[in-house]
Amino acid sequence: MTDDLPAGEMKYSFKAHVQAHGFAGDLIISSSTVNDLVKSIKLLEHAGITPTTAAPHATGSTPVCPVHQRPMKPSRRPGSFYCSAKVGDNYCQEKARQ
Repeated sequence: MTDDLPAGEMKYSFKAHVQAHGFAGDLIISSSTVNDLVKSIKLLEHAGITPTTAAPHATGSTPVCPVHQRPMKPSRRPGSFYCSAKVGDNYCQEKARQ
């Protein structure tokens, strides 16, 4: 029995939340071949781009910032949390609701 392979052009993409040179954000790599996609992913390490690990919640019920990996602070609105990490001259914009 042979595997059914797609006959048309294929597109592959990879999405990850990454940190690079003090910044964090989503990175999407797209390619028309799996081999090129894997090569591109391997180049990230050479460029100093590392994946972040998004933990959905800290112990208990306090959410964890997916960018800074630290517990978020409760806001004035019940059930809302924010990240208090400083990013340059501003603060992290990550928020969570429970």
